[in-house]
Amino acid sequence: MENSIPEFYAICLINSTLFSYYVDTFVNNTQTFQINDARQLPIIIPSTDILKNFESLFQEAISIKKAHAKDDDLLKIQEKLDTMVRVLYQL
Repeated sequence: MENSIPEFYAICLINSTLFSYYVDTFVNNTQTFQINDARQLPIIIPSTDILKNFESLFQEAISIKKAHAKDDDLLKIQEKLDTMVRVLYQL
């Protein structure tokens, strides 16, 4: 199954507000996120189209970070990510 989930996809999910809330509420309410916490996350295996969308957003975030852009730019990425995750999980 780990071949079905690229690293960028897992990173996107872990950085979403939904997963942050889920981990804090149901898995581990400390500030330390550990590998055992990640194993308890409900990961949806994405379609190729969904993966492309997440990869595009991931690359955009990396580019913004490397360019030392404004925090507003990263907040826009966060909003897009949160929307994509909510749609993926049908929330």
